[in-house]
Amino acid sequence: MSKPKVLQILPMYHEAAEKILNNKAEVIRTDDYSMENLCELVKAVDAVVLRAPARIEKEVIEANPHLKVISGAGVGLDNIDVAYATKVGIPVLHAPSVNKVSTAEHTVMFIMALSKSLLNFHKEMEKGNFDSRNRISTQELKGKKVGLIGFGSIAQEVAKRLVYGLDMKVSAWVREVSPTKQKKANDLEVEITDDIKKVFAESDFISIHIPLNEETKYSIDNALFSLMKPTAYIINTARGAVINQEDLYTILSANKIAGAALDVYEAEPISKDNKLLSLSNVLLTPHVGGTTRESNYIMATTVAQNVINFLNGEEPEFVANPGVFGKVALQELDRKKNEGSATSINTVHSWSE
Repeated sequence: MSKPKVLQILPMYHEAAEKILNNKAEVIRTDDYSMENLCELVKAVDAVVLRAPARIEKEVIEANPHLKVISGAGVGLDNIDVAYATKVGIPVLHAPSVNKVSTAEHTVMFIMALSKSLLNFHKEMEKGNFDSRNRISTQELKGKKVGLIGFGSIAQEVAKRLVYGLDMKVSAWVREVSPTKQKKANDLEVEITDDIKKVFAESDFISIHIPLNEETKYSIDNALFSLMKPTAYIINTARGAVINQEDLYTILSANKIAGAALDVYEAEPISKDNKLLSLSNVLLTPHVGGTTRESNYIMATTVAQNVINFLNGEEPEFVANPGVFGKVALQELDRKKNEGSATSINTVHSWSE
């Protein structure tokens, strides 16, 4: 029996995942993620695995009407046209939540670095200005309030560390306060609310933990920034485009809030002429919040095995669009099951706030 063919676009997050793919599939590997190249290469494969900044658009999917599955290389799906894949019955897989600890730690690191003016002190020390200790102020975190925008797995990990580790107060905004979310909030000693304006107005730190979709794109804008305390900071380790970057630059450059820390950007990699780079009250990292050695291994091997399992007619984990199994994908699985190699698929996963 011939091996399935997989198009791997850019390196996986860990070499162990590439070994899984190469052992179980015939892999076509490319670093050229131009539309023209992908439309050509995809014609010969059963599956696609990719990582940002590569994208799978409608045109690439249309180039192979027999494509069986697409998978992101990690957590995010905003570089895949999930809506069109769903329309034509192609499952989209990923590995959500596996980097929740790494991302939560990065968020807490940002909060601590901002409160202790770490970046400013480092810059002054490079200049030999030891007396900056008398000019730059810092603050304790104990008793300060952090507002979490979203209350999914990463936000909950952040809350746990802030409440129990740093003795901070935490509130979380959700679209709807369900009994399940209320119980989780109670367990973590978090105040939960559906009033986002209240969270922005009362918090010393705002931390973004919502997915990027049509509803959330640019949803964090001047209307909310203008509610923040002048001493408050905003942190984003979610997705760059949930924040209106022009509005953020405007309020930061006017010093109407204390500062920001960003790990994600609307366009990645961030351009050298991005105006945020000119500001002294911004701390930036290159989208590394969830990419520790530990999370990279778990994330990448989960993705690789997930794709192989699906191609072998087995049950995959973390299906972003489970509705496809009532369409073309289910027919394919039924065919494989009749060959004696498949089990039913019932595992679903979707982003939640």
